[in-house]
Amino acid sequence: MSNSKTLAYREALDKNPVSKRTWWALAIVLIVLITDGYDAQAISYMVPILSEQWSLPAATFAPVFTANILGLTLGAMLISPLGDRFGSRNVLMTCVLTYSLLTIGMIFTYDITTLMIVRFLCGLGMGAAMPNALALMSDYSPTRYRTLMVTIAAAGYSLGGMLSGLVSAALVDTFGWKVVLMIGGIIPIVMLPFIYKFLPEAVNNLLSDAAPYTRFRTMVKDFIPAWNVPESFNHLPKNVAVAAGESKFPVLNLFRNGWARPTIFIWGTYMSMMMLTYFYLSWLPVLLKQSGLSINVANVMTSLFLLSGVIGALLISYVADKVQNKSPILFTMFVGAAIATLFIGFQNTNPTLLVVGVLAAGFCIIGGNLIMNSFTSSFYPDYARATGIGWGLGIGRLGSIMAPVLGGYLLASNTDVSNIFFIFIVPAAIASFFILFVRKPKGYHAAKEDAASVVFHH
Repeated sequence: MSNSKTLAYREALDKNPVSKRTWWALAIVLIVLITDGYDAQAISYMVPILSEQWSLPAATFAPVFTANILGLTLGAMLISPLGDRFGSRNVLMTCVLTYSLLTIGMIFTYDITTLMIVRFLCGLGMGAAMPNALALMSDYSPTRYRTLMVTIAAAGYSLGGMLSGLVSAALVDTFGWKVVLMIGGIIPIVMLPFIYKFLPEAVNNLLSDAAPYTRFRTMVKDFIPAWNVPESFNHLPKNVAVAAGESKFPVLNLFRNGWARPTIFIWGTYMSMMMLTYFYLSWLPVLLKQSGLSINVANVMTSLFLLSGVIGALLISYVADKVQNKSPILFTMFVGAAIATLFIGFQNTNPTLLVVGVLAAGFCIIGGNLIMNSFTSSFYPDYARATGIGWGLGIGRLGSIMAPVLGGYLLASNTDVSNIFFIFIVPAAIASFFILFVRKPKGYHAAKEDAASVVFHH
């Protein structure tokens, strides 16, 4: 069932112009997720330097990457659901403080073991930050712009990863590798007061207060200044969905009241698409080099792969906000990912067509992933929003772990480059199949309409 008070709030949010405070909230979330992506990718640029300074082969650092991915997975699955119980803003601030301090802490590591521990703990914070940040952005975005706003915010993670590489290239030779980590640690700490000031708590948590909902009314003055919350608001029914969100095991909310079926298909979609994404991110430079491109061109193409994805996400999300059912859009993106991967497999010896294929793949793969985050953030009810995104991303990380291993095995087996790309068409095909079965429970729509009638007639 849907909360009548939440429906009244969303109705007012959708009927009024977007406030300055909403744009401020988007800017804050975007910057926070840029720092998240920056710190997540920083280790990739530090390992070659540490390998030389510690006189260790680069392969020795494999457990560090594994620990980081494990931390990201557990953070998304175990810590992000706490936002639905204790408030997404509270959890987000804790996560930002955690990964910022631990990023600085990397400066003081002295061997593989300490670095591995620091990166695991850092991953816990980074893994839980994005689901809670996107849950907040979804709460405060009007429906007509929600997909676009949440996608812009989610794109911050990819932009942060790109910035990490650019900062490393620009500053390491002059100032040393530690400055990259200091930047990655200090900026998120500076953002904490802005998060506290400009991001209110999640609406579901504000409405868990007793009447007259003082915190909620304060938020409304900033985000919907034209809406005067009526006194009758205090007497609207408070529905069992809010109480359900108080479960000691928030993940169970994803399997109650008809949500189990779409949850399973969402998880399968995430796993398949993240497997495809991390295949490209892990092995694209190597495969492009084997196709005849220089390593510098291959690295540039990988960056363009990411950039094309961000552009694709922003363009498609604008279109997605115009339609009610977004599953066909995601289906089209995932089918496009399969076609682009097939195209690269056939044209990997033609540099010009290879560039076209990589850009198309980035547009559909990275763009599809970012829109998937936005889709999930608005798919689940308020009381399970952070949990839904967190577990989707967490399960998806299993795909991100499998992709580099499978790609490495195929390369070690001297599999032809074309055949490697053909094999990775399968995850895209599976994702496009799964997304077609993601539908909200029928009873959820009926309850929403009933609750809405209560709101509109007060």
